[in-house]
Amino acid sequence: MMSWLFLSILTPFSFILYPLKVVGKKFVKRLKKQATLYSCNHQSNADPIILKTRVNWGAKLMAKDSLFNKGVKKWFFTTLGAYPVNRGGNDIESVKNTLKLLKNNKNIVVFPEGTRVKDGDSVEFKNGFVFFALKSDCMVVPMVFRKKPKLFAINKLVVGEPFRFSDIPEFNGVKPTKEVLNRASEVLTEKMNYLKEVDLKEYKKMIKEK
Repeated sequence: MMSWLFLSILTPFSFILYPLKVVGKKFVKRLKKQATLYSCNHQSNADPIILKTRVNWGAKLMAKDSLFNKGVKKWFFTTLGAYPVNRGGNDIESVKNTLKLLKNNKNIVVFPEGTRVKDGDSVEFKNGFVFFALKSDCMVVPMVFRKKPKLFAINKLVVGEPFRFSDIPEFNGVKPTKEVLNRASEVLTEKMNYLKEVDLKEYKKMIKEK
């Protein structure tokens, strides 16, 4: 209850401070009751707030554990629907928690780069995202901010078509070995790079046919 009240207060500020056009939002609406991982590029501290308030109120947010160390910050992110993960090592509890959430048909937003990345820079994706996607056989939704979110600057978030890795022959029935995870991360990177470069007029036409 507190989370929904908090979001109802936060959302109008998100609309005003970070004007955003979401291209492909109908893909999100179809999956709110299915186990789904959202993969998004990460360029600003505002990213999780924008995604939570503008795309999917009910989604959980995977966030670095240092955000949960202090009182106000911990309260803010917990109320926002985030949960901690240790990016520097094997965090068994976070792995179990994430797989449990997916088993219970939750939506989770993850930034596979693992950290904020400057616009134009390139960073290899962490394999944790694709591990969860392969292990749970959940839906995956790639999405990208076309520009770094800035105050009062109009931006676009492009949402890709949902898919399962198991629907791609090379990943069907395979164990998540290091080689498989590396290849899955490459596929995810390709899909997100496509969303960064695709002509939006043509993309909108394609979406209408789906």
